[in-house]
Amino acid sequence: MIRQCFLCSHEVDPVFSATWVLPGLAPAEIGFSVCPECGSVCQSPSVPFEDMMTFYSSLAIYTNPGRQEMPSAAKIRDLDEQIHFIRRGIGALPKSALQIGSSDGYTLHRFREAGIDQVLGVEPGKASVEIAQRLYGIDCIVGSAEGFETARRFGLILLTHVLEHLYDPQSVLEKCRQLHPEEGEGFIYVEVPLMARNSSLCPGFFSFEHINYYTRENLVGSLVQAGYSPVSVVEHYNSNLSPAIGVLASTRPQNHISPDKVDPECNRAILQTYREQELLYWQACVESIKKGLLEADRVYLWGAGIHTSQLVANTDLLEHTTVTGLTDTSSMKWGIRQGDWWCESPDSIDWRPGDAVIISSYASEKEIYDSLQWLRDKGVTTLRLHNVDDTRAH
Repeated sequence: MIRQCFLCSHEVDPVFSATWVLPGLAPAEIGFSVCPECGSVCQSPSVPFEDMMTFYSSLAIYTNPGRQEMPSAAKIRDLDEQIHFIRRGIGALPKSALQIGSSDGYTLHRFREAGIDQVLGVEPGKASVEIAQRLYGIDCIVGSAEGFETARRFGLILLTHVLEHLYDPQSVLEKCRQLHPEEGEGFIYVEVPLMARNSSLCPGFFSFEHINYYTRENLVGSLVQAGYSPVSVVEHYNSNLSPAIGVLASTRPQNHISPDKVDPECNRAILQTYREQELLYWQACVESIKKGLLEADRVYLWGAGIHTSQLVANTDLLEHTTVTGLTDTSSMKWGIRQGDWWCESPDSIDWRPGDAVIISSYASEKEIYDSLQWLRDKGVTTLRLHNVDDTRAH
C-alpha cells in the first residue's frame, strides 16, 4: 500500500524499495519515501494495517529467550534514566500511568516501583501480555494503539518506541491528549529512534516494523500539533545501537520549544546515502562467510524475522547458496512460512556434522551465538554475519 505523510498527510515521494520475504506474510514491496512538504520520512510502500497487526499479534517477539524473559542490562539502565528524567521534568511522578505498547510489562513494573499507584498497559502481542501478568502482575488491554478503549484517565502516558510503528501516529497522540484528567495538568513521555546523520545509523535502521521516522523537529512538531507543549528533550547517540530521542510534554502551554520545519532534500539525501551503504554492508557480510557456505553440506537460516528479510533482499545469498531451511527458538514462529521455507523447531532438525547456520540477527547476534554451543558440539558451523558483541539495546 502507498501511504501519505504521517504528519501532514501530503503525498510522499519514493526514494528506494525492495521485495522482502516476510515471516508469516506474503512477499511484499517495502520502500521508504520522503514528504516534499514537511520533510518527514515514512515507510511507503508498506503492507496493509491488517497484515502488520497479524505480524504483531502472533509473530513479534521483544523478549530474548536467552535471558529467560528478563530485561537486558541496557533496558534496566534506560528505565533508570527515563524515571529520573520524567520525575525531574515534572517534579514528582503522577499517581497514574498508561503505557501504550507495554510489551512484557517491565517498564510499568519499574514505574510502579518508583511510586506510581495505578498502571495500565496496552499491547497487541498476546505473548507479551501474558509475560507482563505472570512476571510483574501488570494488567494490559490486548489491542492496538489505534483501537483500544478505556474510560480511565491518566496523569502520565508513556509511548516508548511506539510512534514509529503506527499507521496514524497523530490520531493516537490526539487520543492520548483526551485521556488526561480534565482538571489539572497531564504529561506524556515519547521516545523514538532518532533519524540522525548516516554515520549514526546502524544496519537495519530502516526496518519493517518502523514505518515512521522522526527527527527532533518533526517529533516536537507532532506533539505540538496534537495539543501538547514540550517540557524537556533528551538525545542519545552512543548508548544504544540506534540514536534515540525522548520528549516529555505537558497539556499546559510551556513556551519553551518551537517546532522547526525539516528540509526534505536533507532527508532525501540521508535516505539515498543510507541505502547505498546498507547494500554494501549486507553484501560484505555475506562475502565474509562465503567460505563457510561453500564448505557446508546444508545451510540453515537462524531467525524467522526481519533481519532474515533484509539479508535476502539486500544480498546475492540465494544466487550461490541453497538454503535448506529456517529455524527459530520461538515456538510462536514454528510452522510459519517465510520466503521458500517453513520455520522449524531446532529440536526437530536432524543436525549433522558439516551443516551450517547463518545467524541473521544484528541486535541479538552475540546472545544467539553463545546459546548455540550445543550445535557447535554436534559439528555444526554457526556463522555470524555482523560480528557485533555490543550489548546495547535498540
